[in-house]
Amino acid sequence: MTVSSKESVTRRPTLQSIALKAGVSHQTVSNVLNSPERVAEATRERVLDVIKELNYRPNETARSLARQSTRLISFHIGQGHHNEASVLDPFMRELARVGKQHGYRVVLDIVGSDDTEQIDSYEELYARRSVDGVVIAETHVGDQRPAWLVEHGMPMVAFGRPWATIQAQHSWVDVDGGLGMRLVAEHLDENGHDRLAYIGPARNRGMEDDRLDGFLSGQIGRGVGRRSVTQLSVEDPTELWTALPRLLRDHQPTALACRDDSFAFEAVQVLHTLGLEAGRDIAVTGFDDSELAHRCRPQLTTVSQPIHEVVVLIWQSLLAQFDGADQAPLQRLIQPSLVTRESSRGPRRTG
Repeated sequence: MTVSSKESVTRRPTLQSIALKAGVSHQTVSNVLNSPERVAEATRERVLDVIKELNYRPNETARSLARQSTRLISFHIGQGHHNEASVLDPFMRELARVGKQHGYRVVLDIVGSDDTEQIDSYEELYARRSVDGVVIAETHVGDQRPAWLVEHGMPMVAFGRPWATIQAQHSWVDVDGGLGMRLVAEHLDENGHDRLAYIGPARNRGMEDDRLDGFLSGQIGRGVGRRSVTQLSVEDPTELWTALPRLLRDHQPTALACRDDSFAFEAVQVLHTLGLEAGRDIAVTGFDDSELAHRCRPQLTTVSQPIHEVVVLIWQSLLAQFDGADQAPLQRLIQPSLVTRESSRGPRRTG
């Protein structure tokens, strides 16, 4: 049967057509793609030239079936998530970008924030063998997800520590939020602030405690007796419209250290309506170096999380698990850095 030139142009190239044009066997082409060290350099270059000429792209479905791999990982996020101050948005983008370099893609799974709902989703993924692994975030006290994934043998890494869990058996990477807030406290002290307020959610034996304790430890290290520290517990930044004016009236702080950029951004807006300016009348700091930190006027002094470093470590652990490497779980705490901008100036100490 004769194939017309038009059909040969439109037909997708195969290993057989590459082998025919390069004058080698089907197995040689396969070796060039999967085990190039087995092929003589001259032959390998000839085959690669033909692959480029024919614009050949491997059939990932077939390759995945052969190696029993999907080349996909799942990342779960709660419904309704969208927060310009959240570090998860740049984290997701970087997770996908680095994954692509390794030949993997990230599947975003939007489910409820409750552990049980997410585990139900993992069960379906596990039963269908839909992904090769899972990345979880927003770990919390009593988090049930890591133990379920480990028990079922699913490769996984958490972006976040196993709060209040002793001798965790899973891999995790986190940024030292306590150190970040300590850097904030030391910076405010160096700028001469003596009446400080920490703004954020109440203690929960997890991340909230970590950041608050880090801030307080920075004050203790600098001599807490010289200054006043007040904690304003609010669960949502919008609560600052009623809570912050009372704080200013009752405690007259010279600086507001906020749990993250969303609280800091809201605080700046409230101050503006009261005729006060962040960086002139009162210092304001955030955490995460998000888009809000740059969009705020004045721009926010904040703590930057090294997301690229976190993501590289997560992929290193995942790839090792995919390869069946017999090694201890990766458990790493990464140091953040302080980014100083206009918002953390403000009045100096009075005494």
